Amino acid sequence: MASSSSAPGTRFGPLEAEVMNVVWAAAGPVSVRDVAERLNDGRSEPLAYTTVMTVMSRLAQKHVLERRREGRGYLYEPSAADLAGLAVKNVIRTYGDEAMAHFVEEARADPELLRRLQRLLGEQ
Repeated sequence: MASSSSAPGTRFGPLEAEVMNVVWAAAGPVSVRDVAERLNDGRSEPLAYTTVMTVMSRLAQKHVLERRREGRGYLYEPSAADLAGLAVKNVIRTYGDEAMAHFVEEARADPELLRRLQRLLGEQ
């Protein structure tokens, strides 16, 4: 679950976390209307369409959501499958090869981590 205490570099406010949970739970790309309807299902005070649109637009600006034009609106999908994926993308985007070099250095220094990494790479 996303929350305001999420992974480093991927902190969400309460509404951002709700939006991300809806987007992550979706089977594919979603529109603002799709997300607003799901968020408002069972809510005593419904959120305005424009509020949801603003939140999703800001999440796209933060590279948390990817969007593509569809007709007069946009379809959105997460840029990573979960919080851990977002954190990794953020670190790599911010620090690039330096972050990768540190990760490799850490893996070389920890035999168990190195085995796990090799197993994961073997699954690819």
